[in-house]
Amino acid sequence: MSSKITVFIIVFFVTLIGNSVYQQMQKDPTPGKAKRLQCQREATTFEKGYALKEIQEFQQILKSEHVPFTSSIEKSSYAKSHLFEYVQLSQVDEMFKKELNSYIKDNKDLPNHFKLSYYVYENDVKDPGKKTKKSKLYAGYIVTKLTNEKNRVIYQSQIDFMDKKGADIAKTVKCSVKSLATFK
Repeated sequence: MSSKITVFIIVFFVTLIGNSVYQQMQKDPTPGKAKRLQCQREATTFEKGYALKEIQEFQQILKSEHVPFTSSIEKSSYAKSHLFEYVQLSQVDEMFKKELNSYIKDNKDLPNHFKLSYYVYENDVKDPGKKTKKSKLYAGYIVTKLTNEKNRVIYQSQIDFMDKKGADIAKTVKCSVKSLATFK
């Protein structure tokens, strides 16, 4: 009788350990990464919504009129900056504006109490805080942020681009705007 109990206990623990190992293998190695859109699966993307009702209100505004935004750049500081020799902020602004305007469906005048902004970050490969090879692979990223009238962030995304001359920034801008416009 005791050998049956011993066998049962061994089988139970082997099953428990096997299940635990299987679950660990199925986990996403980088939690928080957004993957709901195809473009998000093609680049490292982080996305977070903090106030769904307000995001949906902004999405209605986006469908009805031109949405103003602010923009900026963040050049690398430890390494020599090269990205902005090839890409100007005004060019990225035009890309961003074009993508925003592609969502306009009608011309309603809705009150807009939101602030939309984005910035282009150039990856600083000589930053002493970047110790892994993986952290030096991407050329930069675009952070898009939506805040409400209380200046609280209600949506934010960060999407990488890979080309050191910014050739894929337009694709990243498109994904950034689509991510905001379709967030649910």
